Amino acid sequence: MEEAWSVADVYRLTAGPEDEFAVPHLTLTFLDSGLALDKADGERVWDSGWAELEEVSPVERSVLPDGRDGVVVVVVERGRGGRHRFVLATDDPVGMEAAVRTRAAAHGLRTRSARPAVSRLLMVGVVVAALATIAALLLSAAHVIHF
Repeated sequence: MEEAWSVADVYRLTAGPEDEFAVPHLTLTFLDSGLALDKADGERVWDSGWAELEEVSPVERSVLPDGRDGVVVVVVERGRGGRHRFVLATDDPVGMEAAVRTRAAAHGLRTRSARPAVSRLLMVGVVVAALATIAALLLSAAHVIHF
């Protein structure tokens, strides 16, 4: 990408000793060289070059404390094994997810697609169990089998 893209009002999700908490008022910038996270006063908090990253994925949606929509983005670093989670404020979650995926893919990074809500194996099991139950009830009603 030839032009930097900044997302203001970003929360960094951090795990504490007993709970997870969010650090507000940050700006995440997608640069030609990589990603950068800055405080509101412009001080750099974190940065990483594209070559040092393995994955940049929008993984779920969130609601910010002020009621706005947000998109949770996971960033995984290669060598350091660092895993960072950010919540990006947005009025258009679908557009934000697409923009993050497009920029990550342009740099050859993995962008995990959203997992289905229910696994296929579970759905097959439920359908088979329902069909077996219906068959047993029909056979019982026809007096072929007795319970």
